[in-house]
Amino acid sequence: MLPTENHQRYDGVTRSTKYVSNSFAKTHNHAIVRNRKRMRNLTMTDNSSSAIIGQSRSLRQCVERADAVALTDATVLILGESGVGKELIARRIHERSRRARQPLVVVNCAAVPRDLFESEFFGHVKGAFSGATRDRKGRLETAHQGTLLLDEVGEIPPELQGKLLRALQQMSFERVGDDQTRQVDVRVIAATNRCLADDAASGRFRPDLYYRLSTFPIEVPPLRERADDIGMLSDHILAEIAGRLRRKPPRLSKQQVRQLCAYDWPGNIRELRNVLERVIILGSADLDAVLPPAPKPRAAALPRTPTETVDGDYVTADEVLAFERNNLIAALEVAKWRVSGKGGAAELLRMNPSTLASRLKALDIQRPAADSLYLRIGGRATVTALARDLLGRMQADPQVGRFWSDRSIVGIRQEEKLLIQYLCSELGGPTRYAGRDMVSAHAHLPITASDWRVFLQYLERTFEALGLDQGSRRSLQAAVGQLETSIVTTS
Repeated sequence: MLPTENHQRYDGVTRSTKYVSNSFAKTHNHAIVRNRKRMRNLTMTDNSSSAIIGQSRSLRQCVERADAVALTDATVLILGESGVGKELIARRIHERSRRARQPLVVVNCAAVPRDLFESEFFGHVKGAFSGATRDRKGRLETAHQGTLLLDEVGEIPPELQGKLLRALQQMSFERVGDDQTRQVDVRVIAATNRCLADDAASGRFRPDLYYRLSTFPIEVPPLRERADDIGMLSDHILAEIAGRLRRKPPRLSKQQVRQLCAYDWPGNIRELRNVLERVIILGSADLDAVLPPAPKPRAAALPRTPTETVDGDYVTADEVLAFERNNLIAALEVAKWRVSGKGGAAELLRMNPSTLASRLKALDIQRPAADSLYLRIGGRATVTALARDLLGRMQADPQVGRFWSDRSIVGIRQEEKLLIQYLCSELGGPTRYAGRDMVSAHAHLPITASDWRVFLQYLERTFEALGLDQGSRRSLQAAVGQLETSIVTTS
């Protein structure tokens, strides 16, 4: 389309010229529409400011998890190597949430000096310290009703983690130098390239803060695991950089794309962007001079077992239905079981209320009975807190912690998810358990009677930490106690 100033220059042209110009504009507009449709097929978002480029399976799974959790206010922990695009995932979650019109406040925790941590997060009042010449809001207050992204959260010094935990748990704080408690409504997203589970186990990161942040973990795949996306991603980056530098974007040959795909990209997308910017600056004639060196040798891929193929390459129909069911239930609980109207589940899910009602009927989703143990103890929120607290205590125990020593963070989170499902189901909640039966799930683990007693001790401590009444404790103990014969496999 011609720039505005060019249109102004042609005010005096003949009608026939105007017709040609309008015809061109229409044709051009059609081309733009076609191109936009094509780009929507190639990208994971329509927002150019947070474009997630690619169609590889690993990226699709990551984005699908982000889109699912965006409908809720759950705390998200985004994991991944440096440069993989963790902030883009965080922005996508924010933009697709009910808080999209409110601010997304990004804090680089690694860049906040220790002595300014409290002031940066909580703000200060005039005269609180030398240099405090006026009242100032902190990042937490600035993010009120929006989203707070704690980037590189693993770099927060241990002595400051407790202050952050208290503020996030209570959603309240005091500015430095002030005794007035302020309440906030903030959705928290944390991101890190560290393994916080290991840091929590070793004491470098507070376990209670870790469990507070890791409600819903999302792993962003490194670029080497999504080589199929590199060609598409390179074209997008080249066009973006060329536009900024006012140059024509070069076209990479098939051989050059193959060379890019063969490289391991330890710096991920950030490194790819730097290489492609050098390509633009030096010109197409010098492409080979700026492309990565010969690829590093890669370990031969191990053949997959049938089980690994099933779990890794596709999702069964039952798993799809279980995900849909539990996702609808999560939205209903956030909406306090209201289907339609302002703040109802249909609005949260961006569904027509009648469509949602039909899905609820088809999936046999019903509100739990008022006298169910599930509702008496506080519903899914209490069950989730119970599962996380219990698993956290057991993972840190020298005796039973051995069962988690070789688990990945994804495996631990999957186990946590299944435990929450099981407890919700057994306590009269609407969530269905989608895992294996207790006998087969624990048959490979040498769980002894002594291990079971440790489990019961931690269960009681969890009850105390959650402040459950005696009646609820006895009911929960009875529900859990019947599992002993299924779980204890070694005398």
